[in-house]
Amino acid sequence: MAMIETQIDMNALNESGKRGHELVKWAYDVLRYDGEKLVHTAIYAGSPHVDHIRCASMLGYSVSTVRNWCCQSSGPIQPRYINGKPYWPMRDIRKLLEL
Repeated sequence: MAMIETQIDMNALNESGKRGHELVKWAYDVLRYDGEKLVHTAIYAGSPHVDHIRCASMLGYSVSTVRNWCCQSSGPIQPRYINGKPYWPMRDIRKLLEL
């Protein structure tokens, strides 16, 4: 497995007791991670999808831009719908960011 070099606080993530998308949401809300730190947290958590707010933060776009991509099917990546809600695949986000 490749080693990811970033400034994420592994102890805080482990102590949170959260996993998957809940860990990503917690890191965004509590630790105020965004951009690259949030991408690496999602990779660490093994989260296959993120919502539009986390996707926008990871890519450096506004939330409304990501919502427009969803509604107009015009963006560089497209969401997957889970229980009727759009979620953005981490695989596509990583490809777009070349990680």
